[in-house]
Order: sequence, then C-alpha cells, then structure tokens
Amino acid sequence: MIKWKNLDFSYGNLSILKNFSLELDDPGVSVLLGPSGCGKTTLLNLAAGLRIPAAGQVENPYFRKQSYLFQKPRLLPWKSVLENVVFSLPESMAEAEKYHKALDTLKLVGLEGFADYIPRELSGGMEQRAAIARAFAPEADLLLMDEPFKGLDLKMKMPLLELILKLLKLRRTRTILVSHDVREAILMGDRIILLQGPSLRVRENIVNPCAAGERTMEHQAFYDLEQRLYKLILE
Repeated sequence: MIKWKNLDFSYGNLSILKNFSLELDDPGVSVLLGPSGCGKTTLLNLAAGLRIPAAGQVENPYFRKQSYLFQKPRLLPWKSVLENVVFSLPESMAEAEKYHKALDTLKLVGLEGFADYIPRELSGGMEQRAAIARAFAPEADLLLMDEPFKGLDLKMKMPLLELILKLLKLRRTRTILVSHDVREAILMGDRIILLQGPSLRVRENIVNPCAAGERTMEHQAFYDLEQRLYKLILE
C-alpha cells in the first residue's frame, strides 16, 4: 500500500498540499486525474522520493524497485537506444544479461531495428517508445507515469497508449498514472482519483465500472463514466 499521510508541501507562498492524505492499495492502474497545476505531479514526485514534504509522511514499500516514465523521453543523448535501456537495469545483473534483457524489451516496443541509433536520430514517437522500454525493462514493482502522452497528437498518442496497456497486461505492474485527460483516465485506470486544487484535495475516488476489455468510447459504461467525470470537473 502507498500512503500519503498528512502532507504539507509548498512552492514558495503557494500551498500545494495542506494536511493531505490518500491511500492506494490497488494492484492495477490508479489514475490521479485533475487539472494542470492542482498538485498531482507533486504527489507523484513525493511518492518517488524526488520531493520532500514540509510535514507528514510518505510510505512507499516499492521505493527500491520502481520506474518513472516522464512527460518527455529524457533519454541520455550520448547513448544509443540500447544503452539507454541497459542503463535502467540493476547493477547486480551480469552485463550480457542486461543487453539480452534490453533487446527483448526493445522488441516489445517495436524498436529492435533501432538499437544502435542515438536519440536525435529518432522521431518523437520513437523516442517515447524508447523511454517506455527503459521504464519497463527493469520489471519494477511500481511504475510511476507523469502524463507520458502530454503534447502528443491523437495519431501519435493512441498507439503509445495501446502499447503501454499491452505491456501492463503482460507484466501486471502496479501503476500510478498522472493525467488531466478524462478519456485517457478511463481507458487506462482501474481506479480513478479525481483531484482538485491547490491546495490538493480528493473530489471523488472511483473504481472504473468498465471492464478492461470494454474500455472503448462506444461502450455505454464508458460514456456514462465520462459524463459523470466531466460533470464533477465542471461543478
């Protein structure tokens, strides 16, 4: 279980979290859904240990074995695609094992033919695929994703979203996704936590009524949940 307990956090005079608490114990994908600037990325960074709260406590039992997929690929520009994925693997692995694992993961994301390329030689979508491979290669116990589709057009976004869903089904990785996109949240989330702020607060905590195989925009349950979320956001 991941716990944010009685947290305070500010950027200068702007209070982002004030005595904020939330617990997540779901084995699938939990989506932190909310508008830009409400504090959801801060919450993710506190879970990752990238930020320290002014008060309160974060309990993350997966801290030593977690991956983070950022909004931008953040690949090391001087390393090849393969070397970027190898870099994410634990030092305890033998070097040959690392390269074998990295190549297998690149195959899963359709980049096996680009292993020796460096990031500037890739398209934007391919860079993000490489970042996805880097995040999934270690087979972490927890995957943190901070709006990995932000700024992408629909044509580029949907194949990447479907790729991540395929990998999550294959690996069954416990995941927390930050998003401001309602449809994205419904497509990916087993649980959706609707947030408002700052200061951050939970508006609704919803178990997705759409079964994983029924999360299409044509399905009635998808439409009903989408309308419910939009109504809550606009209230």
